[in-house]
Amino acid sequence: MLGMNLWGTIYNMIFMFGWPGAIGYDAVRFCKQHPEAAWDIFLYCLCGAVGQNFIFLTISRFGSLTNTTITTTRKFVSIVVSSLLSGNPLSEKQWGSVIMVFSGLSYQIYLKWKKLQRMQKKRKST
Repeated sequence: MLGMNLWGTIYNMIFMFGWPGAIGYDAVRFCKQHPEAAWDIFLYCLCGAVGQNFIFLTISRFGSLTNTTITTTRKFVSIVVSSLLSGNPLSEKQWGSVIMVFSGLSYQIYLKWKKLQRMQKKRKST
């Protein structure tokens, strides 16, 4: 993750400040004129960094399937809440997609659970 973030930062810095008149200078000027925007940008970046730590901890302690389940569930809840608050209902295709995603995730969880059950039975029998 450190390498990905480092290279992402390097590429963004080159893109934003790599030549005269690049867009990064306008962004710095805007933040100087509107310090509240700079504070919001800082908080957004801080939340992203904290979120990456949670992702790393989840994957290292519980595995990628758990992280995928958490991420998909979070996105699903976000979409449904957004749809309900904005008054834009999900179409049949969208609901079908939601059902397919959660069916697949549920099946993977079930398979992992069955595998753990078999491993525990093996340990008890030996």
